[in-house]
Amino acid sequence: MKYIINIVLLLIINHSYSQTIKGKVLDSISQQPLELVNITLMTKNKGVYSNNNGSYSFEISNHLYDTLKVSSIGYNSKYIVLSQYKNQINVKLDIKLSEKITELDEVVIDFKKKKYNKKHTIGEDKVGNAGVSSLIGYETCVLLNNPLEKKGKLKNFYIKFKKRNNAVFTASLNIKFYSYDTKNKKPGYELYTKNLVVKPKNKKYTLNINLKDMDIFMPEEGMCIGIEFIDPNNESKKYDVIGPMYRFTYATEENLTWSKYRGKEWKKGIVKFDYKNDNRTGNVMIGADVLFTNE
Repeated sequence: MKYIINIVLLLIINHSYSQTIKGKVLDSISQQPLELVNITLMTKNKGVYSNNNGSYSFEISNHLYDTLKVSSIGYNSKYIVLSQYKNQINVKLDIKLSEKITELDEVVIDFKKKKYNKKHTIGEDKVGNAGVSSLIGYETCVLLNNPLEKKGKLKNFYIKFKKRNNAVFTASLNIKFYSYDTKNKKPGYELYTKNLVVKPKNKKYTLNINLKDMDIFMPEEGMCIGIEFIDPNNESKKYDVIGPMYRFTYATEENLTWSKYRGKEWKKGIVKFDYKNDNRTGNVMIGADVLFTNE
């Protein structure tokens, strides 16, 4: 009986020291709530999303010597040192993010409206049925080279998926578009600064997304398209098997794929094969129809 009482007391004590940080993420100018903002620990791959009201809640009792990174497409990231809250049980904190300001190179304005009507299909589209899974919060990004080396306009793009038979949760997707940093050979600045969220099916198929009216342009050096597996309402559990799976092709010459977790640093590659000195990597099957001018 005494043993049982001790266990109950221990649980009560642990519960009483549970610490949570919660609040809203807001635009610093308009004060409007921001959804799908990533709130993540810097030293561990653990995080949450803000919901459609901008609200978030994160349990920090075991992470008081860590730092939270708060990031969203189109906004400057903010960092919160958690040790300042070690003597507080529940922390109420509204976080305000400022919009990114992109400095553009000097351009010559041409008032003649260009017609983009010459279509080229660009991307990985080889035969194969290999699949690779992902997790909530992970973004996979693929480089699409520009064969004409001139500015083009995206008409639509596709992602090839494979069914994950044992999936218990189907992720939503947040689609992102980046320039290609030719110096550092990785995704660069954002070309489109809004969330583009779609809900895929957990089956083998090609998901096509129409972008014709969105004015997303491919630079001369090509562009990178990122797909983040998201859970907008934070409904999935820690060990849930997530679907669907990406289909990918084997690559021996060039890696075109990167990945990152909730706005952290890009890491090269998504799949590497070490079996019997197999040095291949895997490039995810992503492609696009791009319109160019006839000039």
